[in-house]
Amino acid sequence: MNKITKAMVLAAGFGTRLRPLTYETPKPLLPLHESRLIDYPLELLEEGGITQVVINLHHLGEQIREYVGNGSQYGFKVAFSVEQPKILGTGGGIKNVQEFMDNDPFIVINGDTLIKANLKKLIERHMESGAAATMTLMKIRDGDTYQPVDIDPQGFVTGFGKGEHFYVGLQIVSKEFLDTLPPAGKESCLVEDGYKPFIAGGGKVATYIYEGYFNDVGTPERYEKAQNDCLSGVCSLR
Repeated sequence: MNKITKAMVLAAGFGTRLRPLTYETPKPLLPLHESRLIDYPLELLEEGGITQVVINLHHLGEQIREYVGNGSQYGFKVAFSVEQPKILGTGGGIKNVQEFMDNDPFIVINGDTLIKANLKKLIERHMESGAAATMTLMKIRDGDTYQPVDIDPQGFVTGFGKGEHFYVGLQIVSKEFLDTLPPAGKESCLVEDGYKPFIAGGGKVATYIYEGYFNDVGTPERYEKAQNDCLSGVCSLR
């Protein structure tokens, strides 16, 4: 049974590596085929049975708010968490919506992540594991420069820097895990201020191994590839 119906989309970043494209357009609104980048994670959430979504905003955030609206075109309700005057980072942004989520566990996905993961299976893995958080990982491929994530034979995270997998920007977090982070309104890093101290203190972080399409659209080269993949149907909205 799907017991997780809430999600957050991280959309506050500056998109620095994609400048000058992101000087006047926020990264989540960059065009992909006949849609925008943010349409892809939002459609994924709708497919996964999500009914409430929070999107955090900072850089050119009003454009994102205007484009997404109340979420009716995606089939769920959307609210916004505005980070002003200072952006709160990956940890701070998520911590800032914890109370809004009524302290229930919720999915978090990066607003620039193109992925075809099965959210129902991710949720099942999280529920069955008994963990306080679950990270979606992929096997590191030749040429990848992502930070490795270390996991044990049972699929629980033991650390960062030496493993054969990397985090793809899709996770489930709970109150037990988020309580590790600094208070709401404080800037923090999800890994350095959250995952590392939580694991060091004996906390359980599960993993869901994903093997399908993935592109984090982090560079001009990956953006060009995403455009080609969407045009050819390799990555497409349903």
